[in-house]
Amino acid sequence: MAVAHGSQTRLAYVMETVPGTIPATPTWKIARYVSETLTLDKQTVSSDEVRPDRNRSDVTDVGRQVNGAVNTLLSYTTFDDWLEALLANTWSTNVLKNGNVVKTMAFEKTFELGVTDVYARYRGCRINTLDLQLTAKQNVTANWGVMGIGSPNPDTAIITGATYTDPTTTPVLNAALNVGSLAIAGVTASPKLQALSLRLTNNIYAVDALGQYDTYDFGLGLFEVTGSMTALFENKDLYDAVINHTDLSLSFTIGAAANNKYTFAVPKLKATNGSPVGPGNGRAVTMEVPFTGLIDTVSGATLVINRAVA
Repeated sequence: MAVAHGSQTRLAYVMETVPGTIPATPTWKIARYVSETLTLDKQTVSSDEVRPDRNRSDVTDVGRQVNGAVNTLLSYTTFDDWLEALLANTWSTNVLKNGNVVKTMAFEKTFELGVTDVYARYRGCRINTLDLQLTAKQNVTANWGVMGIGSPNPDTAIITGATYTDPTTTPVLNAALNVGSLAIAGVTASPKLQALSLRLTNNIYAVDALGQYDTYDFGLGLFEVTGSMTALFENKDLYDAVINHTDLSLSFTIGAAANNKYTFAVPKLKATNGSPVGPGNGRAVTMEVPFTGLIDTVSGATLVINRAVA
């Protein structure tokens, strides 16, 4: 009997026109990913009926919801659809800002089992979170948190008329060669960083209704931008900014070739903590500075992404 193996598992996605409905003849885009944990979570309620023999009488199946993550390495253009879904907006002249436009997608996992493969599909999926991690001399990781409405029963054939588009071939981006500029404004001297993490979350919440087995809808909560920077301690400028609760901004450009780069910008943020600490022998003094993004009145957003940057 054939056993499914992770290295042969295909993950694909398609944007939905009607949220929660997989297109009739989908053009699936094969995803580039490292690992995934997309699952259909059963929601059950245990019976607390009293029995003289002290045994439980039933466990009721009351609902389903899709949850999980897709862990990836950042590359140019590969995840532009996912960024739209995350920021709830549409690219406009290569600029994307956080908004309130609902974007959903469907995912399909293909498990290679020889003669008869198994297809698991997840519909009405929204990107709830993104964890972007830049670490010195490492690849840039982008880990996406997903929430979805439901999943039809597993199938043993593709959807009739479905086609599959090959994944992008743009290079994986790293934090050594591909970070063209990184600036923290609001301090006299922008510090050098050893690491930078950025977490974006929509705080999506499920909306349930009587007579509805699957999740009825999802709501967009507060859009939050948080993160942390590990800064080399070369002067007291950033330390002063933390203490004085100074308005700061953060931007960094990343890409492997001209006109194939992104600039991520948090135009207004507050450093919420941070002090230099003595790490002992053989290590540089650093400051671990967590931060929170705020609405910027000029851009009208908390996060702005530009693509096709020179």
